[in-house]
Amino acid sequence: MAKYYFIGIGGISMSALAIFLKCQGNEICGSDLNNNETLLELSKYSIPFYIGHKKENIEAFSPDFVVINSAIFQNNEELAFAKKNKIKILSRAKVLAQISKKFKNVIAISGTHGKTTTVGMISEIFIDANFKPTVHIGGILAKTNSNYIIGENKFFITEACEYKNNFLTLRPKLGVMLNLEKDHMDFFKDYKDLENSFDKFLSYSKLKIYPKNLKSEFHYIFQSNTKFIEFYADKIIQTKDGIKFKYYENGKYIDDFSLKTFGKHNVNNAIVAIMTARHFKIKLTNIKRGLRNYSGVKRRFEKIGFFSTTPIIHDYAHHPTEIKKVILQAKTYGKVLTIFQPHTFSRTKKLFKDFLKCFDNTDALFLYKTYPAREDENQGYSAKKLFENLKIDNNFELLNYFENEEELLKETKKDCSSYNIVLVLGAGNIDVIAKNLTK
Repeated sequence: MAKYYFIGIGGISMSALAIFLKCQGNEICGSDLNNNETLLELSKYSIPFYIGHKKENIEAFSPDFVVINSAIFQNNEELAFAKKNKIKILSRAKVLAQISKKFKNVIAISGTHGKTTTVGMISEIFIDANFKPTVHIGGILAKTNSNYIIGENKFFITEACEYKNNFLTLRPKLGVMLNLEKDHMDFFKDYKDLENSFDKFLSYSKLKIYPKNLKSEFHYIFQSNTKFIEFYADKIIQTKDGIKFKYYENGKYIDDFSLKTFGKHNVNNAIVAIMTARHFKIKLTNIKRGLRNYSGVKRRFEKIGFFSTTPIIHDYAHHPTEIKKVILQAKTYGKVLTIFQPHTFSRTKKLFKDFLKCFDNTDALFLYKTYPAREDENQGYSAKKLFENLKIDNNFELLNYFENEEELLKETKKDCSSYNIVLVLGAGNIDVIAKNLTK
């Protein structure tokens, strides 16, 4: 047994890792700047935590290891104390890798988009088949209302994040690359550097799933030492209840499948989940039922409620490709008012040209001040700069920029009756605004 202290224990990934280590018999403590729902989950496992980062917290616990993630600044008071007292410091990625080694089969899902949804779909199928997986997910599953599932030690299903090459600590039985686009360019030197990291991740995996080519949709390759399977979806139909499609392997029709979730991009996630389940000998009946039962992840086209009669939908989308797809999904409702909060200044700068194009299909656009995460404004472009450039030759019915939440809420409530849906997008704290709109 060891003692672990998590700086930022309320993070969506950090809290799950803390619970896994506790369940493996370790002693856990931690701190976070603000109280949140994930911290309440820690109390179920008798994991103590502090609100605020103070050296006295870590001094009182006297840990063997201190765990940090990329959001922790090097001048953090607790981290400085750990360094001064020569306490071993572990990255979140190293702890994830350490936990994964306890499992017979590690299934790691990487890619620029769709990781959380795909982990959720695979988990639902494995649960339906009574495979009792342990799951580490970068979101809150709607069905379990949690960011983890405690199962047995045969299957560990996890997201694999490429930022700072975190996923290269893993050695999966099955490694998945869903897709690949420019992102996290504050870390990667260029696109080729990013591509090389994904190639290396797949090389560490005994079994591999990857797109047939990076521009194709609904078409993937499964590769092992003895198998090479092309699998894909066809006849994709969006219905009032979700999506239906036909699934094929090496040109052979296998079966029809359906999802309750909307957006054709989810078919990519679904067919990867099907192929994964079929490799591990799960019956088609379990796969079909698991996919039908999948009820989504919070902050992924999540219906928060209504303002008057206008539905308020929130989505985590913060990359231009994700934004474009979610807006197209929202257009099925009719006229769309989009509220967007950029996530980090560096991402806005690196993908600026794409951000200028990704809102083309929304009818109105409100921009909210950038969520800085780990950055200062001098590291890139702000939401205000994005607004100033979008003002040039735009076709929006409304276009505005806000730094104040009250003003944003007031203006949205005044205008939203003219629209069929309000779409609130971003990976920062913009979800609070979505919830406040419904009050």
